[in-house]
Amino acid sequence: MRTMLAIARKELNIYLTTPLAYIVLSATAFVSAFFFVGHVRRFLEYTSVSAQPQWADYAARLNLTDGVVLPLIFSSALVTILVAPLLTMRLIAEERREGTFELLMTYPVRTVEIVLGKYLGGLAILALCIALTLLFPAALELFAGSTSASGLGLEWRTVLLGYAGFFLLGAAFMAIGLCISSFTDSQLVAAIITLFALLLLWMLQSVSMGTEGLIRAALIGFSAPHHLMGFLRGALELKDLLYFLSWIALGLYITCRSVEAKRWA
Repeated sequence: MRTMLAIARKELNIYLTTPLAYIVLSATAFVSAFFFVGHVRRFLEYTSVSAQPQWADYAARLNLTDGVVLPLIFSSALVTILVAPLLTMRLIAEERREGTFELLMTYPVRTVEIVLGKYLGGLAILALCIALTLLFPAALELFAGSTSASGLGLEWRTVLLGYAGFFLLGAAFMAIGLCISSFTDSQLVAAIITLFALLLLWMLQSVSMGTEGLIRAALIGFSAPHHLMGFLRGALELKDLLYFLSWIALGLYITCRSVEAKRWA
């Protein structure tokens, strides 16, 4: 455990002493702010329309949680498709290219400690990116607090459950990216392959619209946004939780096997 945490701290220090982490954090904040402004503007438009008598039923269901925050989480989750490849591409590929990976393999450190340490170091930066987007719901709560009595206030249980799904999605993407990074010594190749893999997982639900039956069910079952939506609906379902945990476990397991193979090669 101590060795794993030491490797995680080392990776975290590398991120924070290079421009990559700050570029990723700044880009995440900027893109999320863009999405946030767009969702708030759309919510205000819906609010003005719902003031008309014929939209009374719609107005009764209007709230900031469903109208702004949950769409913001879903939109921000798209950013992880770009962030995860950038954060994972160097974790193993860079060390292999520079020759330091072979040196690390000579230390009396278990493979699982190396893999988990690197994974946790990258995951810490991703968690910071996600935490940055929490500033927007907090700002809504601050400025819309007086409207809570009218039903426009935030439902924090649903918001936090949505963020839990957001984090699990990012953790799964990081595990996939780390796995791909373990098979190449080129950061660019690792980033490109990871990007295509994550895009595929994201687009499966759209692809399923042209199919039916068992194929449609399988495509939807493997679709990342489909399982994220379960959290955004405020329902913690076992199938959604297992989906993300399975990708994390599979990605880390294959990475361990890949690293172990190189250790004895």
